[in-house]
Amino acid sequence: MVKFSEMHKPGWQNIYRFSLLFLFAMYSVMVSCVSVKKAKYFSDLPDTMSSPIIIDPTSTYVDPKIESNDNLSITVQTVTQNAGNSPISSNSLGTFNPLSGYLVDKNGYVEISVIGFVKVGGLTTSEARELIKQKAKEFYNNPVVNVRIANFEIQMLGDVNRPGPINVPNEKVSILDAIAISGDLPLSAKKDNILLIRTEGNEKKFVRLNLNSSDIFKSPYFYLKQHDVIYVEPNKFKVQNSDGTFIRNLGVVSSIISLASLVLLFKSIK
Repeated sequence: MVKFSEMHKPGWQNIYRFSLLFLFAMYSVMVSCVSVKKAKYFSDLPDTMSSPIIIDPTSTYVDPKIESNDNLSITVQTVTQNAGNSPISSNSLGTFNPLSGYLVDKNGYVEISVIGFVKVGGLTTSEARELIKQKAKEFYNNPVVNVRIANFEIQMLGDVNRPGPINVPNEKVSILDAIAISGDLPLSAKKDNILLIRTEGNEKKFVRLNLNSSDIFKSPYFYLKQHDVIYVEPNKFKVQNSDGTFIRNLGVVSSIISLASLVLLFKSIK
């Protein structure tokens, strides 16, 4: 009996080794789905630097233009009133007629109390502020005007820690600012293939951004506009594990290998 076992021992060892090799290969495939290099921001920069690396030139910030359906926050303040023109009296604080929540119509106009219709579409907020200020001087002495896009909103979708709309505190917001506000990206996010969807008039513009590269700072799309949509794609490993299909398939294959090993062993004994 001992001699019979020894005779068939090499065949069993080969089958066993093949099974272990196959399972190790499957595990290697799973691990390789998550690349450390692709999980890092700006992976093209060296880990250690004896002196700072300067990126020049970088992307130039351009003030966003006011568009139709933008909601503007507008305030007009003054200490004194131009008597005889304005029907509104100032209060004890020297501030009156606070205006907010003005929706820009399809023709680019907003209607402001006392001042009337003002076309602000296509202007920056600073240009709109100066225009409203000049019109306000007809009714107020030394008016102070502030204009801000109240609904400056970015949509964050996909593999983001906190997906959904984010309201940014100011108009100068970059792709990195938006990601930080949304809670950063998990390790499973594909940082080298982020999709930016931008609406310009009646057109949709689709742009791919690579956060693995420091060249992102040179991209003309580094700074975002109101109503931009950012979609972050998950890597294959997260997709495979989202419904457990890959794990189930791996378990089935492992079971088949084990069963095949037993069958071969049984046949070799017979």
